[in-house]
Parts: sequence; C-alpha cells; structure tokens
Amino acid sequence: MKRTTLTTALTGAGFLLFLQAAHAGPQAHVVCAYSHTLGDDAIMMFGMPHQAMWHDFFGNEHTDATSTGKTLRAQESTTCDNKADSSAYWVPSLRLPDGRQVKPAYQKTYYQASKVDLYPLQPFPPGLSLLAGDHHGSAPNPHITFLCANGKGYTHKLGEVCGLRKAGDAVQFNIGIQFPNCWDGVNLKPSHGMANAAYDVKGQCPSAFPVKIPTVNMNVAWVLPGITSLDTARAQLSLDPLMHGDEREERWGSLYTAHADFINGWTEEGARFMTELCMNQGMDCGTTIPYGYSQAKANVWLSSREPDAAVPAPGSLLVEDNWQNGGRTHNSETLSLVKFSIPPLPKGQDASHFKYRIRIYGGKVETNGADQIFFYPASNDWDPATVTWASRPVCNYRSDAVLYLNHARQYRMVDVDKAVRKALAQGKTEISWYIGGDRQGNHYQFEPAGSKEGLVLMLSGFTKTPEI
Repeated sequence: MKRTTLTTALTGAGFLLFLQAAHAGPQAHVVCAYSHTLGDDAIMMFGMPHQAMWHDFFGNEHTDATSTGKTLRAQESTTCDNKADSSAYWVPSLRLPDGRQVKPAYQKTYYQASKVDLYPLQPFPPGLSLLAGDHHGSAPNPHITFLCANGKGYTHKLGEVCGLRKAGDAVQFNIGIQFPNCWDGVNLKPSHGMANAAYDVKGQCPSAFPVKIPTVNMNVAWVLPGITSLDTARAQLSLDPLMHGDEREERWGSLYTAHADFINGWTEEGARFMTELCMNQGMDCGTTIPYGYSQAKANVWLSSREPDAAVPAPGSLLVEDNWQNGGRTHNSETLSLVKFSIPPLPKGQDASHFKYRIRIYGGKVETNGADQIFFYPASNDWDPATVTWASRPVCNYRSDAVLYLNHARQYRMVDVDKAVRKALAQGKTEISWYIGGDRQGNHYQFEPAGSKEGLVLMLSGFTKTPEI
C-alpha cells in the first residue's frame, strides 16, 4: 500500500483533525519566599554594601551589593518554587505606623504579555536588570497597586485601612509592582539618568526600546499576625539613608515611594521556553517553565500497512494499535518513533527536586471516552531518513510510561523520569520511544517535531514555597 493510501485510510477514519487554537492568556508564574534583608542595591549602588536603603530580598539567596547575572547563575540557591529561577527580586522594607520594621512573607511574580500575535516576545537576556516604581513618588503610580486582603480589591491610592483576613488570623497587605517590558536591546542595566527599558503602548514597544520582553508583575505580601488593622496612609517604606561615615541615618517615605528591582537569573533555556514555547503561543503555562529542555530531534510514524515506507518529515504523528481478534501481529499497527537529546541534570543541586517529563500535543481521534497509550523504550540507532517498519528497532512492548487521554486536542504531560535517569546512568545522551496505541484499535494523532506544538523533553525542578 502506498503512503498516500494509508493517509487516506486514516483520514477516512477521522484520524486527521484541525488544530485547535489555544485561548489561555500568555503568562507563567513563580512564588518566592522572603530570603534576607540588606542595605544593598546591586543595580543603582553596585559595589556599595550597606549604603542603600533597607531592601527585602526574594529569590536568589546570595543577592548582595555585587550581584550580577553571572553570580546569580553560579550560585543558584533560591527561595523560589521553580528551580529554574535564580533571579534576584527586591523591594524597600516596610515600617508599620507604630515604628516596627516588618518582613514580607513572600512574593508571587506573574510573567505576562499582551498582543503577542502582533508583537511577540524575546527572551530575557542573561543578567538583564530592571527597575519599576519611583522611590521619590508622592502620588499614585499607574504601575503600582495596593491591596488589603480583606478589602475592596486593587487600588493605586492610599488611605484604605486593612483589617483581618477572612480567617481572622492576620492582616495581609500586598503591593503590586509592574516592571517595564520593552528593552533598549543594548544596556543590561539602567543607570542614573538613563533608563534601559520602557512600557509598551497597547502591546507595541516604542522605537527607542524595541525589544519586547515578558512583563514582570511582582506582588509582595506582608502577613502581619500581630496587629488587627493597618492604615495604608500611615505605613512607610525605607529610603536611602544619610551616611555619616559608616553610620546610617535612616529615612522613610510613604507607600507612594514603592518600587522594586529585578535581575534576571532564569536559566537561558527556561527564559527561552517562557517566550517561544509558552507565552508567544498565547498560553498560560503556570509553573511549568523548565530548568532545561530539548525539542524532539527526530520523529517518524511507521506502519505495518507500508512496511518499506520511510516518513522522515511527518505532518502528524500517527498511532493505532489493536491487540484484539487475533492480536497485534494479525492486525495493522501504526507506531510513532521519537528521539530526544537528554537535558543534563544541574550540577551541585539535589537531583530529587527534578523530574523529566514529555510535553506532547494531540489527542484521541474517536470520541468514545478516554484510553491509555504507551511509551515503549527503543534503541537510538535509527535514522529518520531511512527507518521503516521493516527495519525499525525492536519494540519489547514493556512501557516506560502510560498516558491516559481523551479526544481533546491539548498539551499533555508524560512522566518519563525513571526511564531518562536509567539512560543517564548508562552514559547515554539520547533517548528514544515508540508511542503505541491503546490496544483497542483506536486512533491517535500528535503534532510532530518542527511544528509550533512539537514534542519537548522537559527537565523541571520544584520546591515547596508556602503562601502563608
């Protein structure tokens, strides 16, 4: 049977489906616990320890007055829940009306964008530093918001009095800081009198700042169990001290002086995934931004209907497998064969915090409920240009992973951690699988390598960061 005949047969069975567009908003997020407090500022007062205003730091645990993108990546320990993010985030310290300086609980940052179909994003360059807000501010700022957890929602104005949360356990007060999202493409750091980034206008960047990057929306939460109310008009934020030799004379300003600093410490692959494989596709990727990843380097479908046909550049990955009425050797079978380079585990980190998963896009063709498909191990000694059903690597039909799925065409995650670690222990740098059907004769279709939704082998690392 010719390949065109197989495609026609599968199309007739409803195998080929139109791609459904994603509708979720383009974003990802990370939660980072409070790390430490220093009088340091590695962006505007680099190399001047203890001479800046008090800052509360999140993310990279080594951030100080001499931090750079390189030092953040060299010392990766972070308070963030995603191990791919060793960025440095910091804000001025908060002082209550009674004079007490209090520590924040955590910050949650949303990486967001708009109109990516017209104005797509570029990844954060390594070490990019950004500023937001105005430490001389005396009036509402459109990029700064305030929130009482028991209040009426976000506002740009002061004056609301925060009460106890619904649980009655504490007062919670949040400040949201939106960073500029258009980089000048040249300067990794701003300097006094020179900005390196600006805000977009309806999704489009101004000509002097042409590189559109994800919008860093940082939301800092103070959870204050020792009080019953907080007057936002009377709370204060730290300002740069007056220095008398080595002695500090502290200064404080209103909450309108709210601002924040960010130095990008994401892995380069994580930053690239965030834009190219997530947000530019209009997706809400949540916490799934990986530490490292590799896109499928080869994939084919192979069918017993065409034992001598090679399909080096398939338009879709097709799967059909029937073990009934005589078994698989008596029924036609179509398997998809995929190969990946293995993203290496990071050095110097606890490997138990990481997991390998495959992201695959597609679904079952039939609408008769959900079924399992299987990922069978395969050797790596095959060439997509020449491999056929007749010359295919041996398949032992003992699966490394199982995926339960229905007919919805969407992204799915497949846990292949055990199989990948076994391959690494054997010294392998590549890994291959057959994707086999549910053994009931149903059909499946997935997007191939090279497509917008092509297969990705992801290495993700997570730790639990509680939101109090």
